[in-house]
Amino acid sequence: MRSRVKNILTALLLLALAACLILWKMEIIVFPFSLAGVSTWGLIVAAIMVVIIFHSIWDFFYPGIFFPLAVLCIIFDDVLGITAITPWIVLIVALLLTIAFEKLFPSHWIKKHFKKNVNKHINSGDNGNNTTFNFNYDSDTKNKEASYDDSEYVFHSLKMGSASKYISSPNLKKADLSSEFGELSVYFDKAQVPCGEVDIQARVAFGEMNIYIPRSWNVINKVSVSMGDCDDKASSTPGDENGPKCIINGSVSFGDMNIIKV
Repeated sequence: MRSRVKNILTALLLLALAACLILWKMEIIVFPFSLAGVSTWGLIVAAIMVVIIFHSIWDFFYPGIFFPLAVLCIIFDDVLGITAITPWIVLIVALLLTIAFEKLFPSHWIKKHFKKNVNKHINSGDNGNNTTFNFNYDSDTKNKEASYDDSEYVFHSLKMGSASKYISSPNLKKADLSSEFGELSVYFDKAQVPCGEVDIQARVAFGEMNIYIPRSWNVINKVSVSMGDCDDKASSTPGDENGPKCIINGSVSFGDMNIIKV
């Protein structure tokens, strides 16, 4: 539901930006400020940056907030009167703000609250039964060669560096993965999905993520891409008729995601 709402709002934002651009060029509407020196292509890039910022705020991806803001500052530097600090100072400031906000308001804080809400929902139970699940969250992974996880709900966040994760859960239900300024490889070939469906949330910002899926799984790719690439070799390859369903949601901003069956 959350992903559906985000996609609807993004579509409405794109339509509004497209309409404003057309109406402005036809001189039907006039902006209350001067856009002298800003080309049509510059405005199109600015519109794309606004969409990326929206997605990044929704997903709490700080690189996708501050770097597009820096691009907007560079595009409108004459209008804003900040030509003295563009482009390099603005880009450096964006990097420093990204690091500072990650330290002050780490993205895993959101995941911890998600974990708390999931536990509350599960432990309350519709049938009155209390069930306890194990969570394993690995935050701020830096230069770790490999690690293993057999939890039902898997959380991995990589910020700078590279890492490989091997998921061997006998009852996998959900995985939440993110890679910022790093390369993360996650192997699901040893995981089992008795419930018949697993949800993978995968987010990439200025990094790379490689997701290795068992051949028997039926992959449904719902990843949104903004100024990046998602090379999906898995969803086009059908899995077993009775194989589990694997739904991959998430986003790629200024990065690469590879989904591979093994």
